[in-house]
Amino acid sequence: MKKILNILLLVSFIITIMVSVTGIHIHKLASTVFLLLTVIHIMMYRKKLSWKRGLLLAVVLISFVSGLFGMILEQFPFVLTIHRVISIGVLCFLAIHIFVLHKYFFKKIL
Repeated sequence: MKKILNILLLVSFIITIMVSVTGIHIHKLASTVFLLLTVIHIMMYRKKLSWKRGLLLAVVLISFVSGLFGMILEQFPFVLTIHRVISIGVLCFLAIHIFVLHKYFFKKIL
């Protein structure tokens, strides 16, 4: 179950970051699925939740909320700029998270 969840997280994350290829509507759908899968992922691994992982969840939530406000407040382009900056930070933090905690994950898949 955890392996399937991790694979789904990876697929939804890849689709989310491919916004220039897939379009904004697919990006919105994939980011919503990614947020939902992230919450399920944290509930499954909650015994191991440290302050760093809690901070990672908070940054993902802030990125999602800033994206929502970027959609709603189109007349203020700085909100979308803030979303892009936070999203790049989330990308880096999630790459570190995957590398540190799941270094054998990709070997098991292949």
